[in-house]
Amino acid sequence: MKTKTPGIFIGILFLTGCQNLKEVDTTVYMDPSRPVEERVEALLEQMTLEEKIGQMDMVSEWDQDSIMKAGYYDFGAWIAGQEPEAANLLQSFSEKTRLKIPYLIGMDAAHGYATLQGRTIYPTSVSMAATFNRSLAEQAARKAAAEIRSAGTHWTFAPCVDIVCDARWGRTGETYGEDPFLASEMVRAAVKGLQDNPDPAKRVAASVKHLAAGGVSAGGVNHASAEISERFLRSYILPPFKAAVEAGCMTIMPGHNDIGGIPCHASRWLLTDVVKGEFGFGGFFISDMMDMDNLTSLHFTAENQSQALEKSINAGMDMHMYSPDSLQFAVPVRQLVREGKIPVRRILKVKFSLGLFENRYTDPAADRYATPDSRRTALEAARECVVLLKNEGNLLPLDTTKYRRILVTGPNADNQAILGDWSFTQPDSCVVTVLEGMRRTAGGTEIAFCNSGKIKPEPALERTNTTDPALQRKILEKGGGISDFSIREAVRMAATCDLTVVVIGGYGIRSDWGLRTYGESADRPSVDFYGRQTELVRALVETGRPVVAVIINGKPLNNEWITAHVPAIVDAWEPGMYGGQAVAEILFGKVNPSGKMPVTVPRHAGQIPMYYYQAASIYWMGYGLGSSREDDRPAFCFGHGLSYTSFEYSDLKADPVCPGTGSIRLSFRLKTTVRVLQTE
Repeated sequence: MKTKTPGIFIGILFLTGCQNLKEVDTTVYMDPSRPVEERVEALLEQMTLEEKIGQMDMVSEWDQDSIMKAGYYDFGAWIAGQEPEAANLLQSFSEKTRLKIPYLIGMDAAHGYATLQGRTIYPTSVSMAATFNRSLAEQAARKAAAEIRSAGTHWTFAPCVDIVCDARWGRTGETYGEDPFLASEMVRAAVKGLQDNPDPAKRVAASVKHLAAGGVSAGGVNHASAEISERFLRSYILPPFKAAVEAGCMTIMPGHNDIGGIPCHASRWLLTDVVKGEFGFGGFFISDMMDMDNLTSLHFTAENQSQALEKSINAGMDMHMYSPDSLQFAVPVRQLVREGKIPVRRILKVKFSLGLFENRYTDPAADRYATPDSRRTALEAARECVVLLKNEGNLLPLDTTKYRRILVTGPNADNQAILGDWSFTQPDSCVVTVLEGMRRTAGGTEIAFCNSGKIKPEPALERTNTTDPALQRKILEKGGGISDFSIREAVRMAATCDLTVVVIGGYGIRSDWGLRTYGESADRPSVDFYGRQTELVRALVETGRPVVAVIINGKPLNNEWITAHVPAIVDAWEPGMYGGQAVAEILFGKVNPSGKMPVTVPRHAGQIPMYYYQAASIYWMGYGLGSSREDDRPAFCFGHGLSYTSFEYSDLKADPVCPGTGSIRLSFRLKTTVRVLQTE
């Protein structure tokens, strides 16, 4: 995350001194009946060099005051997450320019516009991957696009198709997991849902990211190097990007990292030769936040800003994300240019394809969001993403004749962690927590609650030391963490109940940046539960009452003791605004669990990297020196997911020879052992 400092913007005064500007001719480029290519060329012919350079630059909403004060508006895009009225104000500045080229307004609306208030928040990408449901992914993306566009935003920096091979990496929740085929199928669906609307005014440009290999970075650390072979890159990392290009994605964002010492933002082989050349990418590349500049300060492959921009643009970059001042991009690029060849054709094509020249503004009165139809889709997706990891003795679904009083506790029992990364906290009326879902679904069963404290306490409360029970309760209410007191209280209440549901995991809400345990720049050297969560679970298990663990998380988590001793474990991932309702419906058997793991969960960090398509040689000898074969096995495999019923597969048939299309036809019979319609 960058520190937001006021920018310095100056007009580029040499614009009028060296150009003989003709009267603007709008007859072609403002005519929606003309082909996009013809309109692009007609506009390009009238653009000055400075205007072309301006189209390559993106500014930020937090510099709006400085920009207005400078009165210079010739740039191509804004990074901004605004309500319609504010978005229209930003867009109005485009009409102060000579050619009145509309801006692209972009934001990370990764699973609905979750950084705005009251919008429909769907499960995150890794959660959608757990559904293995392409049509549902497309449906959610299409409905999300309607809300994004009605807010005045035209572009989302999503979906993320990094392939995850390291469970320590904090950004797993933004991805579709470890499998290239699953990620490829899901990104095709997402791009189609976002972009393929017959009405240009309802399309949202996708920005598929991060090209490439961030999920195999050294140590699972964001920005770190990826030391992989070209074969691994082509076989496992690039296929989802190729699928996105085939689906027509309008933009792609390269990654922060380097591959084999070459920063992705400066790799001509990756950007131009492979993606634009081999894959046929016709959209444009947008940098990640100041990553063209980072060639000087992170990768040390450029001596100065001018050289960093030169390397990036020559490699194939089209747009620069965020300039804190006009000296950062526009001026040095102008000094570099000799022949006036600036790559803006692709940028203009996207703007025309989104219908911005016909209507750059949105109607605040027509801003529709969180409709009943969208909410139904969010709930359906939440139900399908929940994975039943363990169900010893068929503890689930809960027998309400046996468990008449149930304790719900744990740091994620009654908070908004279910919304996931790239979400801001929402009004309580827009979120169903696990506790609320349990109370809605329990029927005649009594649901008791114990506040166990947060995973990470509010900093001001972290060192508060007191033995006064009243003050300790007050600390918990104000955001204190799991403590000796809260564990004792949970144990005391568990002893009065028939069963305990403990909701643990991680926390990734963006607006609570310092409290996150995963997400961007929140990588961890462990796959264990953060803080004192394991202590809490052990204490509850030791009461002798049955315990169900529900995990809310955006990355693989495992504690070997919990996995061995808790009889029922449910992984809900980041199920979105109706996650609590979906979890409760599954616990009480109203819905049959059908989710499958989109990643491998290692037992501990010492097994990393661990993913299902590793070469067989890693298991030939396995770990030695007193280890057992158990040390070679994960906690939970890719594709694992239990059900309340059983299914029988039979009559498996496959094409004996792979046809020229590269597709193989498989067929089989699927039978459920119960006379109730189930999902598999």
